Amino acid sequence: MAKYYHPSGKFNPIAFLYFIVIALIILPLLGLAYAYAIWYIPFIYINFIIAGIFGFLIALIVGKGVVKFGKVRNVPMTIGLSLLAGILALYFHWAVWVDLVINAGESYGSSRIGITVSNIELLQTFNLALQPGLLFEIIGEINEYGTWGLRGATVSGIFLTIIWIIEAIIVIGVSVLVPIGYAKAPFCELSNEWFKEEELSAFSYIEDHQEMIKNLENSNSEAFKDLTKWKDLNKNHSIFNLYSSKHNENYISITNKKAKTNKKGEIEFDDNTLVEYLYLNSEMTQNLLALK
Repeated sequence: MAKYYHPSGKFNPIAFLYFIVIALIILPLLGLAYAYAIWYIPFIYINFIIAGIFGFLIALIVGKGVVKFGKVRNVPMTIGLSLLAGILALYFHWAVWVDLVINAGESYGSSRIGITVSNIELLQTFNLALQPGLLFEIIGEINEYGTWGLRGATVSGIFLTIIWIIEAIIVIGVSVLVPIGYAKAPFCELSNEWFKEEELSAFSYIEDHQEMIKNLENSNSEAFKDLTKWKDLNKNHSIFNLYSSKHNENYISITNKKAKTNKKGEIEFDDNTLVEYLYLNSEMTQNLLALK
């Protein structure tokens, strides 16, 4: 048996049906929410954070709704569907946002900060979404003149284009990267289901991780000799995730968590993944569980 789990590349064709449902119902709603959020929050830096949240929600929906339920163990397919989902969600957002520009009303605030009241007309938004040529033509006009300012100056042209590109990279990048983890997770081909994941109790920090990995790869029981259950989660420790199937197959992922104090005096952790989806035989699995 291979020492590490590798996805089979298989998938259930129903995954495409799940994707179509998501693309027609959920992605337009996410695009609507995102467009309104960046319209009524006039802070460019916060808008970048919102873009990240938007991308993460797309990723979560594709990861759980398509990859997980559709039993997709194919990484290239997952990347393709996630990329398409990110592009579609952004496209729906543009249709909504352009309609907000068209229907813009009274502005409130000062030259430094303010908002413009607007609401979409549903039929108009729908027509814009169905006419990409018209939509991109209006976007080009908006880019030329701009709709908002930064430090008293209207943002338009190349600068605005750069901001839009950064926004797109954030949204699509996050929406693509996250679902890959779902597709790579251990899947039992015999029972046609995902392995059950269990996060074990925290253990002591692994100093000589190379030695541990070597012992694990060789199914050497010495791998856990220095491992102890750890209670102080504010200090350096390790986390073990065990993946088990009904056919007594087991894989392990291990993360070292190194504690540090941030500028606010709060405890944070630097995570270092030591191994991911390493095969454990029954004896090694029992030895590990005995330490819980």
